Amino acid sequence: MSTHDTHRAYALTTAPRPEYGRGAVYVEVEDKTAWNAAVAGLGGSVLQSYEWGEFRRGGGWTPLRLLAEDGSSASQILLRKLPGVGGSLAYAPHGPLASAPEDLPAVARAVAGHAKSRGARLLEIEPRVVNAPDLETEGFTRSASSVQPRCTLIVPVRESAEAQYAALPKGARYGIRRALQVGIEAEPSTDEEIDLEFFLDLLQETADRQRFGLRPRDYYRRLLRELPSALILARKEGEERPIAGAMISTFGDEAYYLYGASAALQGETPYASYLVQFEALSAARRAGAIRYDLWGIPCKPHPKHPLWGVYQFKRKFAGPGHEERYAGAYNKGLNLLQSHLARASIKSYYTLQRLRGRSSGPIAD
Repeated sequence: MSTHDTHRAYALTTAPRPEYGRGAVYVEVEDKTAWNAAVAGLGGSVLQSYEWGEFRRGGGWTPLRLLAEDGSSASQILLRKLPGVGGSLAYAPHGPLASAPEDLPAVARAVAGHAKSRGARLLEIEPRVVNAPDLETEGFTRSASSVQPRCTLIVPVRESAEAQYAALPKGARYGIRRALQVGIEAEPSTDEEIDLEFFLDLLQETADRQRFGLRPRDYYRRLLRELPSALILARKEGEERPIAGAMISTFGDEAYYLYGASAALQGETPYASYLVQFEALSAARRAGAIRYDLWGIPCKPHPKHPLWGVYQFKRKFAGPGHEERYAGAYNKGLNLLQSHLARASIKSYYTLQRLRGRSSGPIAD
């Protein structure tokens, strides 16, 4: 069966909606295997995966998965009702996807049409591309901030632990050696139900120390349970409670460092987080990944930036030439009056979340 036939076989049996883009007809896809194959083939990230859409469904979003009949483009749109405004917000994290970059504006126009037909009043997209200036010709406006990190570092995953260690920059190799010398051990969790609670305690300690917001604990429990994920923990030899940890996810040939935490240990520097990252790279290798995304750095790093310490740590694992910068977020009003109300509602939501300590809000450069 050809790729084209596979897409048709797994699409909804109802007739496709009228096309909104350049000669493309889009169908909604319900089958997980077909959708993930299409997304992976277009270079999409975990945020466009079937599992991510279902995970966000648990948070009140409704996924809409659109695939061009010829497989050349796709987008998972997340729809959420806007209380007090009417209609919905539509959001495409790391989407839409297009096999040819020059087709992205037409694909975005098609996505906007389908979102509007589903009652969306405002569409926000974050394509994982370097530049997207032509989106403005389709009525999109570049946002001053983004939901997902716009700048990140990528560590190539090597064929063995030995090759990985040899390829790491000197600072990372030193940290790994020091952790081993002081009796630190790191490994994937074998009892995630118990270990996750340890990790979440550690994450809360880290958030309090570094002053960033966290989501409710059940968010992380569901993420580990519903996405292809791994929990990596470092402990002092013979101790039960971890002193550092990381939660990673995998999709296709990529792995993602989503959350990290570490204890503030007085009087010693065990370098546990270095060993956690080295073991995370091993977990990525076992999952078939060839890229490990460190999931965000400041686009304009400087010593007074609140993430300067995080940036310095991540830089020790990714040497020169491994930085990726994306175009950022673009939004388009799909209803003149209600799109303004939607923007005001979203701004109020993030302000409330920050006050509750649940989110740091959109990310500015």
